[in-house]
Amino acid sequence: MSSKTFITISKKECLTVYKNILEHSEQKWESGKQLAKINDFGGATSLAIISVEELVKSLIIFLDGKGFEFRSIKGINTLFENHKIRYLLAYAMFSMGIFGDELMKFLKKTRENPQEILNLIEEKKNNIVSFEKKIKFYALKKIVLLKREFEWFAKVDIFRQDGFYCDYVEQLKNPITISPIDYEQVIVRLEKVRTVGKGIIEAFDTTDEISNEQFAQIKRDFKQKKYYEKFSKALATVRQTRENPFDLIKKNISDSFPSLALVYNECLSH
Repeated sequence: MSSKTFITISKKECLTVYKNILEHSEQKWESGKQLAKINDFGGATSLAIISVEELVKSLIIFLDGKGFEFRSIKGINTLFENHKIRYLLAYAMFSMGIFGDELMKFLKKTRENPQEILNLIEEKKNNIVSFEKKIKFYALKKIVLLKREFEWFAKVDIFRQDGFYCDYVEQLKNPITISPIDYEQVIVRLEKVRTVGKGIIEAFDTTDEISNEQFAQIKRDFKQKKYYEKFSKALATVRQTRENPFDLIKKNISDSFPSLALVYNECLSH
């Protein structure tokens, strides 16, 4: 008799199970906030991180319940077993939040000052060199920002453990030394992840006909563009090398990001 797991439950069951996981995520988030009120910022940090891990699991289960096929990917059980892969997905969601915020700022600026947007369009027509320089400068700033945040998310597992346990590495590491500022840095980032994750669930959990057709196209794209296969290969690499997925990514882009950072610093000096 086979036992049920996250991988084997039906799509219908997914739409019930994800709610329970999401509820647990919310409970851990609120519990962390309560610990912060009594100045246990170490425990609060760890619970906030666990909350986001549960959110990532809930999101995957929910999407499969809505017709995606992430659980059919070979080796997907690694996602449910490996903390660091969930942190990588959290980073991806954080990045989505960054660009979502930028889009909202742009739309707000368009409403409040339409002339500024018209001036930008005019500059593109009359001075393409200046326009392209501004676009490149903007892109470089975002790349450097995402690189910095990548490095932060790569350490999330350390933050989680440091919040729970005392350790001694060259010196005593004690959760009680985690400050309100340290905790706030965690919350600001993870709150953005939570907003994106819950926003995706809310967006897909709709009966709107037009939205559902758009989502159906996204599901088709995942198959036609072989996103599932690419994800499977990435998981296989993590399993075979047993390396931190963040380290694997850094190996692939180590020649790119440093040079971009240097160009960005050069821009700032002018």
